[in-house]
Amino acid sequence: MVQHQKAIVRMEMLAKRNALSVAEKAERSAKIMDSLFQERHFQNAKCVAFYMSIGSEVDTKPMIERAIAQGKEVLLPVVKTDHHIELSRFESFEKMKKGRFAIPEPEGDLQTTTHPGVIVLPGVSFGLCMHRLGYGKGYYDRLLSHLPSYRIGICFDLQVVEKLPRHDNDQRMDLIITEKRIIS
Repeated sequence: MVQHQKAIVRMEMLAKRNALSVAEKAERSAKIMDSLFQERHFQNAKCVAFYMSIGSEVDTKPMIERAIAQGKEVLLPVVKTDHHIELSRFESFEKMKKGRFAIPEPEGDLQTTTHPGVIVLPGVSFGLCMHRLGYGKGYYDRLLSHLPSYRIGICFDLQVVEKLPRHDNDQRMDLIITEKRIIS
């Protein structure tokens, strides 16, 4: 039942997100970036983890560039096996390869044991209940279950709902940032 409810929310949210124009996505992503970089946990973190945005997701490339320019160590996820990701050091956009699901990942063995102070997370939808709904594979839930980092979900405001269907192993966010508000 929960899986079916999640599938319906996923379909609705992806349709809304995909309907945004390139200009709308860029403008909204820039506002989210400004709020993220003003957030105190993010400002204080020496090491931050991002995701590489694809499709209609909030654009993280300018965020990664800005974090590097501020001297932060940046980590990105690398899919290692079915349902398992690890964080690897980001060096440059030129040193990336297409990973599983055609998502760019750092090339080479740049695995790190450093825990990021903050992890910035994607989502198909986020709830005011502080949960996220991903694409349904559970990669981030497994990673977050043993990662002590401060969790910031970023999304467009149209992706926020009151409450999400969830399983017991779904991980909570500490903060959600949209182009219109910060939810804690």
